[in-house]
Order: sequence, then C-alpha cells, then structure tokens
Amino acid sequence: MRSGLSSAPADPEGMWTLNAGGLAYNEVGRDEEAVDWLADGLGVALGEEDPQHVVDQMSDARRLSLRRLRREQDELEREVDVFRARAAVLEEERMASLRGSLRRSGIAVRGGAVDVVWVSDEDERAARERWQGWVTGLVVDEPFVERSARMELSLRRRRADGDGPLVVVTLDLERYAAWCDAHGHDPADRRSRATFVAADREAGAGRAWPPGRNEPCWCGSARKYKRCCGAPATRDPAASGV
Repeated sequence: MRSGLSSAPADPEGMWTLNAGGLAYNEVGRDEEAVDWLADGLGVALGEEDPQHVVDQMSDARRLSLRRLRREQDELEREVDVFRARAAVLEEERMASLRGSLRRSGIAVRGGAVDVVWVSDEDERAARERWQGWVTGLVVDEPFVERSARMELSLRRRRADGDGPLVVVTLDLERYAAWCDAHGHDPADRRSRATFVAADREAGAGRAWPPGRNEPCWCGSARKYKRCCGAPATRDPAASGV
C-alpha cells in the first residue's frame, strides 16, 4: 500500500491518479513513493502505447527520483528508452509521408535531421545468412556497388527534398543482434534497425553526409568519396544503371 495516498488501480482509468500522485511525491522529495507510483503509471502508459502522452513526463520525474536515491536506471527505464526510440521512428515516418504529400501539392517544406542506417558489405552478407527475413523487399543478388549507388541517390534526393542534416550510421551488427535479443525485436525488420539506432548512441559509426571529396567514402569501401559514391556516375540514375 502506498503511504499517504489511497492505492490506485493499475489501469487506464487510474492513469491520472498515478501520474499526479507520482509527480506530487517527486516534487516534495518523497522519492521512494515517487519511484513506485511512477513505475505503475509507466506500466499503464506503455501497455496502452501512451495515448495520454505522459511517458516522457513520468519517466523524467522518475529518473530524477532514482538519481536522488543514488540508484541506476532500471529495466523499466530501459524499456522507456526503447519505446521513445520506436515512437520517434514512427513519428519520422509520419512526418516524411506528410512532407511528401505537401511537396506533391507544390508546397515547399523542409525536413529535419535524419539518421540513415547502413550495413557494410561483410555484415550485409552475414545478416542474410543469419536472418532469413533480412532479404524481404530487397534485391537479393544485388552487388555491393549497386546497393551503395542506390543509397547515394536516395541521400541526394532527400537533401534535394529539404531533409538534413543527414548522418549515415553504419550498423554494428553484433551489438544490434544483442539489442534485438534483449528487447524482443525482430532483427530482420527494417524498423528494428531504425529503432536501434535511435535508442543506442553507440549503435554504430555515424558520419555526416556528404563527406568531403577527398575523405573516405561513407559506404566503407576505403576509397575516396570522389572516386566512389561521389563519382559523377552515381548522380544520374541512367548513368549508374540503378
């Protein structure tokens, strides 16, 4: 039983009681109670996919109480991080769709910063062997040079559409596999890759795109950008054959 306040049921009807009670305890420094109440509230919000949009508020307050109690972030807060990352991916997809609709209507609109997931040639081959669903929707026998050329063209189009700054994040495959296993995500699902990159700052090596002409190419070929994906052939779909 929570002291000072009646026990609130862990269901959507009790959401605002859990939220208000947890925040009140947090504000007056009763951190043990705050941690417990906010945990119950987060459990409800996460279970319902946060229709009241209170996860951020409750998690921020709970983390403050945990810090004051000199405790590490727990499994619940790690679950919140994954939820936030997934929500960010879905919101970016929604906004990208909206921007596309506006542009098709002739309305100029600028996009936001974008992290683009990339997989090295070696890891791409390893992933195809490891997860059968990895190739769903892909050109199965596509050579690396064609895959990187398609990505280069996609990046150029996104910049032309107003998105940016653009950062290419080369996935750390083993870290990604461990993260998927820990959080119950399907590693073959493209959305899992985007969620992982959004949730884990050490997801992989991120590089601003485009690199300088004489810098190593973003694709990992070890060639200079101007002689690899930055070569003129990759700027024209007809010339590149993609």
